[in-house]
Amino acid sequence: MVRRALIDPIRDAASEVRPALRIAVLVAMLAACGPAHLQHTAEVTSPIGTAQAAGAAEQAKLPPMVLGVQTHFSQGWTASTLAQAQQVGAPMLRDSLPWADTEKVRGSYSLNTPAAQALAAACAGGQRLLLTAVPTNPLYDGGGWVSSPAGNAAFAAYLAALADRFGPCLAAIEVGNEINGSGTLAYAAGTDRAAAYVATLKAVRARIGGRAAILGGSTNMIGTGFLKTLFAAGMLPTVDGIAVHPYRLRAEGLDVEMAQLNAAMDAAGKRVPIWVSEFSVDSRNQPLAAGELVKQATMLAASGAAQASWYALIDQRWFPNMGLYAGTSAKAQAGAYRLMQQLLARGRPQRLDLGDPLLFAYRFGADTTVVWGAPRALTVQGGEVRDARGAPAPTFGISESPLVITGTTAIRFGASTWIADTLMGWGTPQWRYAARLKADTSYRLPLFDDQFTSYFGDRWYRPLRINTTSAAPGGTAAAPIRAVWRYVAPGAQAIDIGGCFAKAAAGDGVDLTVTAAGKVLWRGVLTGQLQLPPLSASLAAGDAVELIAGPNQTAGGDSFNLRMILFKRGASEPVGCPD
Repeated sequence: MVRRALIDPIRDAASEVRPALRIAVLVAMLAACGPAHLQHTAEVTSPIGTAQAAGAAEQAKLPPMVLGVQTHFSQGWTASTLAQAQQVGAPMLRDSLPWADTEKVRGSYSLNTPAAQALAAACAGGQRLLLTAVPTNPLYDGGGWVSSPAGNAAFAAYLAALADRFGPCLAAIEVGNEINGSGTLAYAAGTDRAAAYVATLKAVRARIGGRAAILGGSTNMIGTGFLKTLFAAGMLPTVDGIAVHPYRLRAEGLDVEMAQLNAAMDAAGKRVPIWVSEFSVDSRNQPLAAGELVKQATMLAASGAAQASWYALIDQRWFPNMGLYAGTSAKAQAGAYRLMQQLLARGRPQRLDLGDPLLFAYRFGADTTVVWGAPRALTVQGGEVRDARGAPAPTFGISESPLVITGTTAIRFGASTWIADTLMGWGTPQWRYAARLKADTSYRLPLFDDQFTSYFGDRWYRPLRINTTSAAPGGTAAAPIRAVWRYVAPGAQAIDIGGCFAKAAAGDGVDLTVTAAGKVLWRGVLTGQLQLPPLSASLAAGDAVELIAGPNQTAGGDSFNLRMILFKRGASEPVGCPD
């Protein structure tokens, strides 16, 4: 674990018919799946049409996602901490028993340490284990990552000893930890690192295959670009799953990256389960973090993740904001975690297609929906509405904080005054992304898989990138590579534009321009933090609003945070700067 600074859904049969017939199709499908009294829960209405489940059918058939939690008994946590994991209903713990601590004499394993005893107690209490194992031991291959046949065999033997110690309680072994970062894959000079890592996995599979799931990859962030190098080296046929750590402050865009990773596996010839063995939100704002736990876990489950582990059970010295508990005191995140255990027990969530990319609604089972999005009115007939902590919500409306609606006969959404948003609409058809080299020359940017996160960009235009809440241009004033966000009006629209931008005190700033229908509305240079002044435009069908970011005069230090929202005329509001 290290500190981080940092598509649309596939439509099922119900979404492939004319809008007037969609609800009838969905009700018929639900009737075939459950009791008649559940049929009424199918109707979800909005000004833009009737919603229907639009999740991939294959995801719905998967078993529920397992939501575990990170513990650190290997770092000295006491066994009494187990009670807190049980209080929040954690079915699985992620921890480790480092090889170098376990095998200090060749062939002799110390598996009765306080940490091992605490993990055995977890097993006795009905929890299962996901153990991380880094293949380094001073006894083998000079203390670097093992790569010799003897070193790989020794590592596999150590994992076999773990499997013997914990038996069927050992759910999975994650080989390595955030191996796309610095200081990992520490092989001898000249070693093909991807091939050496896959060779280790093959040795592990030959020794313990079938006794516990073998997880490869283990990336900081999702790291699809890095994982592709391992796929090319033959990793996928060797593992039972891949591990990723998609740390982020906001859930939006997580579904896009998960779909990109699944597509990369498909292109490589085999899809294996994704284990999200670390995820969390590093924020002092407990209600925000609790909401993000619900949103991110929901998106991960809908994307097919087999397992996810919240980091961590308890706040730590170096990570004082990320726990479910502060010491022995439960935080808002603990309530959200317990709530998610209840929701996940209902099965795989399916995203409802409400026709608005700024409205997120996920159906769990027959009568429970998690919703959030651009502000708008919400009417619920019958049932119960709870916040992200599971507490009743006496007054409510749609916002960026999730609500959980259970047991309803009808849910109706009002119209939003938000038209487009660079954050919640990222990766949707709302926005097109481009690199502009000259005033009249633009190149549309694809979703590009890099070492850590995926973003809209291209290897030839680095460091240009467009993420959900951050971006960077490239080049210099003499040869700029400008990042462009482009919204195209589907019809006549009267709009207001709001935005907030921020960057660290590095470089000479980023030049920003906002245009509408080809006319410049505002331009300035970002050197710290700024709010856009009041901007308005009247658009005809096909007219575009563009946000253009350039390098100012010199290259370097041009990364910045951003959020820009298009509002209906007269409805603008201040836009907060993302962290």
